[in-house]
Amino acid sequence: MNFQTMNKQRKFVLIASAIGVISMFLPWVSIPFLGSVNGMHGSGIFIFLCFVVAGIITLLGDQTKNFDTSMWTITLVTGAIPILIILYYLIDASGNTIFGSVIGFGVYIGGLAAIGVLASAYIFRSPTDNLKDTFNTMKKNIESKINTHDNTTTGSTTPDNSNSSLTNTNPPA
Repeated sequence: MNFQTMNKQRKFVLIASAIGVISMFLPWVSIPFLGSVNGMHGSGIFIFLCFVVAGIITLLGDQTKNFDTSMWTITLVTGAIPILIILYYLIDASGNTIFGSVIGFGVYIGGLAAIGVLASAYIFRSPTDNLKDTFNTMKKNIESKINTHDNTTTGSTTPDNSNSSLTNTNPPA
């Protein structure tokens, strides 16, 4: 990995995901006289994994080029999911102030890092990348795999009940 020759999109996503990973170990909730809790609890572990996946994606493939379409989509998802979880956390925590608890600065840094991952992947995308075409391509790929699976199955899809003991042989009354 040569950071100097790395593509701008990959650089910014890598930096934002590294900041996101660091934010997970900062205080997310502080309670006076009791201490603080970091983000590595509950859904925070999932946020951590999203940041790690975004960072790993930047290291895969040709680092001098933008993400290909599938990696671009995954990177967008790994930025969007933490944003949604953190927004839910902030909304939920604003009404629950147990023992005077305060939302820690790690949540805000994590949210900014998630926005950074999402924005970096989107702003510095290839000119051919757009969400509509990406979803249409994914839809076609899924449909073709389903059709391929249906064409390769052998035998009948309906069960053969000719030898079944459940067949009614009595004439109607």
